Amino acid sequence: MFKIIVANFHLEKILWIIKKNLTYMVFCGLVAALLFGGYAYATRSSVYQAKISFYAYSDPDYASDTSVNITYSEVNQAKNLISSYTQILKSNTFLEALKEETGLNYSTSTFKNIISTSAVEDTAVFYVYVVDSNPLNAQKIANAIGELAPDMIVTLVKAGGVQVLDSAELPTSPYQQTNVPFTAILGFFFGAILAFIFFILKGLLNTTIRKKYEIEDMFTIPILGDVPEIETEEAKGVIKNSSYNPKVLNEDSTFTITEAYNSIRTKLLYTAKDQKCPIYGITSADSGEGKSLNSMNLAISYSFLGKKVLLIDGDLRKSGISRVLKTTSRQGLSQYLAGINKDYELFNYNNNLDILFAGEIPPNPMELLSSEKCKNLLESLKETYDVIFIDFPPVGEVADALALADSVTSFVLVVRENHTKFDKEENVIRTIEPLGADICGFIYNGIAVNSREYKYNTKKYGKEYGYGLKYSASK
Repeated sequence: MFKIIVANFHLEKILWIIKKNLTYMVFCGLVAALLFGGYAYATRSSVYQAKISFYAYSDPDYASDTSVNITYSEVNQAKNLISSYTQILKSNTFLEALKEETGLNYSTSTFKNIISTSAVEDTAVFYVYVVDSNPLNAQKIANAIGELAPDMIVTLVKAGGVQVLDSAELPTSPYQQTNVPFTAILGFFFGAILAFIFFILKGLLNTTIRKKYEIEDMFTIPILGDVPEIETEEAKGVIKNSSYNPKVLNEDSTFTITEAYNSIRTKLLYTAKDQKCPIYGITSADSGEGKSLNSMNLAISYSFLGKKVLLIDGDLRKSGISRVLKTTSRQGLSQYLAGINKDYELFNYNNNLDILFAGEIPPNPMELLSSEKCKNLLESLKETYDVIFIDFPPVGEVADALALADSVTSFVLVVRENHTKFDKEENVIRTIEPLGADICGFIYNGIAVNSREYKYNTKKYGKEYGYGLKYSASK
């Protein structure tokens, strides 16, 4: 888990997670504020404070003798006694007497908690504070201390004495009370922060690839090109004939689609390893990532160069090319490899492109693809064609593509934006590379046409360089 978080940790992704889930974070904060505020309101309480002041003497006789002039040294002696006096006030002996004096059913620990003291700096004056939810009790306890303290301090300390300066008055306003608005605000931040942590962790543990840089940061394998996500005419409600697929490359394809495959084709031309007829295995980690459509369009793009191209539907479990072309061909590779048919049947797509369909679904696709007959077939086909593309099933789901790992020149991995998970892609690479097979690159499929990462952003590229949206091979 930690490895995934580290691999996923990027400022851009953090900001994206916050932006995506900001509404939920605010909502969680508001819910928490409502709960905290409601609880604070329901359990709200007020505490009142009564205060009584004392003057300390170094000699107990000074408390009743008004004719005595107290020296500075005697004041200092009295100041030093204050700490002892305050300890007496919180002793169990004194508190038991206080309990009896007040008649309140408070324990000594309760008295200790509600009584506090403070000394006035550079004087012999000190204060005793009593807090209680009942203002009458606070005043009663404070004045009871004033009644008991002079005699008990002299009796217990046997040094100096104290005299009440000001008796406690009845407190009319709370000393402390539940702050409902503050509690609600605190609850809002508590809820929002919890939601923030939850969504950040959830986002960082989500391995779905959503930006091209995530592939570039994670792997050293190059990206051969970007294929944009284009809204089809069917998606817009335009009805075409049942065999028409607007995503298949043709002379009327948009500039963005045509240029995307031109770019991939150009890079693939440099990966042929001086072979007369290179064989490229097109695969992916999971189904639904567009490997079959990209296999088809790459083959068509190569055929536009005048090269003799063969596209083999190597997905014997679920024929992807048949779905792309919206056709049902029952004769194909599986019947030939199984010995049902003595020869294979090719479908001529255009003057330069032939297609060998998968045929009917066999019970043993792995065994058929790994057979010597299949490898011999590829060797014989290399004599006829300039390039061969094989549309394999996803390596992340089945291992069929690995059966021909020593026969293909290179594998091309298709990843789809907002679909492919980089941990699964990593597993695919770790599965293929130990076999000694080469992976020449990724096709980044489904990139948003308005993405900053997309090279041929039509809003920018078309305006800056004057390219139209349509391409025709005849022009």
